[in-house]
Amino acid sequence: MLSRRLLVSVFICMLGGLSTNSTLSSPFGKTSEGNSIDNSHRPTVRAYRIAAPPKLDGLVDERFWAQMEPATNFVQQEPNAGLPATEQTEVRIGFDDKDLYLGIICFDRQPENIVVTQNRRDANLADTDSIEILLDTFNDKQNAVVFGTSPTGIEYDGQVSKAGQTRGGGGTNVRAGGASGNSGAQRGGASAFNLNWDAVWWVRAQITERGWEAELRIPLRTLRYRPGSEQVWGLNLKRNLRRRNEQSFWSPLSRAFEFQQIDLAGRLEALELVTHRHLQLLPYVLGGFKQDYSINNDPTKPQHTAGLDIKYSLTPSLTLDATFNTDFAQVEADEEQINLTRFDLFFPEKRPFFLENSGIFEFGSPREAEIFFSRRIGIDESGVQVPIDGGLRLSGKAGQFNIGLLSMQTRKVRGLTQANNFSVARVSREFGRRSSLGGIAVSRQATSSRFGLNRPSYNRTMGVDANLGFGRYANLFSYFAKSLTPGRNSSNQAAASTFEYENQHHGIDLAYQEVGRNFNPEVGFVRRRGYRKPSFGYRYTYTPEGKRLRNISSHFTWEGWHTIAREGQPRGKESGFEHYHFDTRWQNGSRLGIAWNRNFERIDKQFEIFPGVLVSPGGYQYSEIVGNFNFNPSAVVFGGGNVAIGDFYGGTIRNLNFNGGYRIGYRYTFTLSYIRNFVRLPEGDFNTDLVGYRFNWSLTPKSYFQSFVQYNSRTHQVGINARLGLLSTSSTGLYVVYNSRVATIDYLDPHQQDRRTLSRALFVKLNYLFDF
Repeated sequence: MLSRRLLVSVFICMLGGLSTNSTLSSPFGKTSEGNSIDNSHRPTVRAYRIAAPPKLDGLVDERFWAQMEPATNFVQQEPNAGLPATEQTEVRIGFDDKDLYLGIICFDRQPENIVVTQNRRDANLADTDSIEILLDTFNDKQNAVVFGTSPTGIEYDGQVSKAGQTRGGGGTNVRAGGASGNSGAQRGGASAFNLNWDAVWWVRAQITERGWEAELRIPLRTLRYRPGSEQVWGLNLKRNLRRRNEQSFWSPLSRAFEFQQIDLAGRLEALELVTHRHLQLLPYVLGGFKQDYSINNDPTKPQHTAGLDIKYSLTPSLTLDATFNTDFAQVEADEEQINLTRFDLFFPEKRPFFLENSGIFEFGSPREAEIFFSRRIGIDESGVQVPIDGGLRLSGKAGQFNIGLLSMQTRKVRGLTQANNFSVARVSREFGRRSSLGGIAVSRQATSSRFGLNRPSYNRTMGVDANLGFGRYANLFSYFAKSLTPGRNSSNQAAASTFEYENQHHGIDLAYQEVGRNFNPEVGFVRRRGYRKPSFGYRYTYTPEGKRLRNISSHFTWEGWHTIAREGQPRGKESGFEHYHFDTRWQNGSRLGIAWNRNFERIDKQFEIFPGVLVSPGGYQYSEIVGNFNFNPSAVVFGGGNVAIGDFYGGTIRNLNFNGGYRIGYRYTFTLSYIRNFVRLPEGDFNTDLVGYRFNWSLTPKSYFQSFVQYNSRTHQVGINARLGLLSTSSTGLYVVYNSRVATIDYLDPHQQDRRTLSRALFVKLNYLFDF
């Protein structure tokens, strides 16, 4: 354990950062924080009514653009906080009764050096020259939408909820073993930003002599807002100048805040908005075939179906969605994972219908105890798809309340699951200073006989949550939930409270979580049950002056899981995790760091960590050293990963985790990920491999060809997912999808296996948007 003297020093350092007005001396010397940012003053710009829309060609040269006062005078956040941006940016905003228009000029004295690395929709704008627009259309400082683009005219959009606060913890601590996947970017629960919201809008951009320019047309019926004259929206603008790795904002932000910090946005004034009734019809037809070689009689089955999605704006702030015979054939396959723990793996939601407006329904502790997890609808626990007959969703704002209502009906699958109705009701009331109070009710109700399946006919979960903001930097998130399952009437609760303080130098996380033995939200996700978990974390970030090093960050995390036991069961501490990490971030976007982790696991009964390898009961205390690295993400050749070495369940583990890629221009990208575990235990030795290969060809900013090939040594299978999308809007057009799963056992003696191809499928799907 850390010495008492060191603990006292840490707490003194923490307390010194709690005052927003205090001047902190760094142990490393002078920092680049001398240019303070005034968070109290927010800029203002007006919108102008225009008589005729601009020609959308990416050239801001119409006469009426020049007559508008632009949003300009951007201020750096990185690398030199508080200084003016090194290149000028001008954004002009116009509107008529139907659309909102933006004319953007990103001046650049070296247009030949503009960095363009992406050309696909919703690509990472941090790796390319780009601009983002945040619109708080209710001016409630709690919810917003974001639009973005690049010099090639990428369409980038998303939703911001919860006042831009990512609740329940931000990143994942680097460690060996555990649940390993091909990427750490999989999202789960409580994220303030939902990139999967896709609106219908248009953008054109060009590189010109004065830099690069863009014109955007955003239909007002795409947005939720209050109609009326002299309306005020919240507005912020962010420019990324990639060759200098410079981020600047129209409404300045200190390093303590992200772009999604809605309450620090400026003001967009003089909007005159009329009410729109928006109706979208999205029918689809699908044809193809499936081949399952585990079925001996007739492995090939034709597939043909059709369905319909409907979206209707009941009010400018409330939307009704309906879906019939829902299909998700175009969705990318899940990323393979290898589990070296005794707990369930988390696979994120990827289906568009459930991802849209998903922030409204989030409740609980991310990836640990989520009360509602939409992946439980239409996907069995084994990963088999269950047909969805249809569903309804009502979401948006009604007065001061956020409302989310969802009801979905799934079909019975003989021998797998009965037909079920899934319902969710979520209501929250937002207050000032990032605060809210809300409740949720989730239900699964069987609507057919169980066919001998050992599953109760119903399950209910209810909960309340409160989120309080204190000052500029502190937040307190709390919730309590209870599940109702036949035969589980005690210890069926879950609760948590988390205090977070985050400024540009210091970060504090202090939390307590409890999950009862019988807490069972069947439409949620629970990683483990029957524990109480206190945790504490602290971060210190130092920003030096210099041309190469951007910042130095050190942090630690302490977590402990203590058993809530029945009579006669073991009590006390069952798991513990300590993490100490020193990390550096460089001006070109590279990172380099080293971490030391200490783990404790009490195994009460043996579990199979690998086929034929059983970890024996007992108490295991072990540690590991992890080195992490990332190269320049906008370079032609890019990559990153980590290397770990340490003890593991009475033995040892060596871990290699690498991901990297190569890009040809901005249309072609090849990426490869590889995770290798060398595990040596008293009960047996084994190695695991995960390999992922992606190829992306961006035909246009909307259309693409993507392939994703994965190998998992635990299952001895190769998965292939190839998708061609020729789209007219963000999610409508022609899709061609090929999926295959191939066994890799007995390559030397193929006679020991009837067929290496286990399954394959080919689908052609066409959907079309009727927009009224």
